[in-house]
Amino acid sequence: MNVNLLTIVNRIVSEQGESILTDAKRLFPYFSDYAKNEYKEDRTAFGRCIEMGAYQTLKNTRTADERRRVKTALADQLNSKTGIDKPRCADALDLLEAVIFKPVQQASPPPSPSPQQMNTPVNVQTGKARISVKTIIFGIAGALGGTIGELISENLNNEGGRTFFGSVVFVAVWAAFIGFGISVGLLAAQSIYLKKKPVFETLVRTAIIGILLGAFAGGIAQIAFAFTYNISAMVEIISRIICWGIMGWGVGWGVSTFVPNFPKKRAMTAGLLGGIIGGAIFRATFSLLPEAIGRIVGIMALGFFIGLTISYIEEALREAWLTVIWGKNETKTVSLGQKPIIFGSSREADIFLSNEAPVKATVQIENGKVVMYDKTTNQRRELQNGNQVDLGKVSFVVNTKKQ
Repeated sequence: MNVNLLTIVNRIVSEQGESILTDAKRLFPYFSDYAKNEYKEDRTAFGRCIEMGAYQTLKNTRTADERRRVKTALADQLNSKTGIDKPRCADALDLLEAVIFKPVQQASPPPSPSPQQMNTPVNVQTGKARISVKTIIFGIAGALGGTIGELISENLNNEGGRTFFGSVVFVAVWAAFIGFGISVGLLAAQSIYLKKKPVFETLVRTAIIGILLGAFAGGIAQIAFAFTYNISAMVEIISRIICWGIMGWGVGWGVSTFVPNFPKKRAMTAGLLGGIIGGAIFRATFSLLPEAIGRIVGIMALGFFIGLTISYIEEALREAWLTVIWGKNETKTVSLGQKPIIFGSSREADIFLSNEAPVKATVQIENGKVVMYDKTTNQRRELQNGNQVDLGKVSFVVNTKKQ
């Protein structure tokens, strides 16, 4: 039996009541969020048990012998309907039995997980920080955006590179393309992740910030190179890596304008760290590989680590967030804060809902509490950790670190 999964199910039952095991549609959002790091096969088998009504069948048994016979029959039935192997079906039913008929010493609710265990970037099995799907998407988007910027800049004319001023301008323009590509790539990743079109003004602002900070970082890097390459190779390397950190700092600034409730200082710090990591890899690959290949691989690494670090820190340090549910197996997360998360059809909506009111509902933090405003009824509602709200086309579950 998957003990971790048993702990998770017990937690859900302690929060929502045992009746949740009779309603697969109600259970799945919690299950997919809390148990996302467990083996997919175990999660699927348990979910199918709930769908087939195994809870009520087991609940109605009176003796251990009767339960054994019922579980055998249910395992056969589940195997024939789904093709899941019998041992896994049996384990899922054992888990359900353990939840329903828990021993006296386990009758109290399972201990609440630590704040780290409740947050998205944490592995329930090991307790170690993990990288979420969203974070990987941001990393890939940063890598692709940087690569596109690099390929575009390949056509730049470096005739002025023979002079000090000309070389500074050339590198600044080249880095501006890189900053532009990474910034716009991350904006695209955020928009795709939340299934919405980017607002034009946000696109322009993000592009301008990426271009300006990229140019600034590139120009400073070239100046630093001119004044440090005669001092020592190590000083020159460090100065350039720091300059790539400056670009990441700028990209983080841009990201804070379109990722909801991502504090600007935190985003800029994350970008700086990602830029330094990526810059170090860029410098290493540029030295070890042929120039053209090394530059592309290095820029991919730079963009990847800027995007990855920004997204990772955004998820790891947030205090509260929503798990937005579009379908049975489609969930996304969005951070909560003082800025309202807007559900509706307006172009400013964070969660876009076609054919709905421009603003159907908003959710935000007020005085340390999660508050929803239903704009269709003009009602205010305070939400607790684990609460689920159905908005028709989507629903969401509230998650907070503070219990």
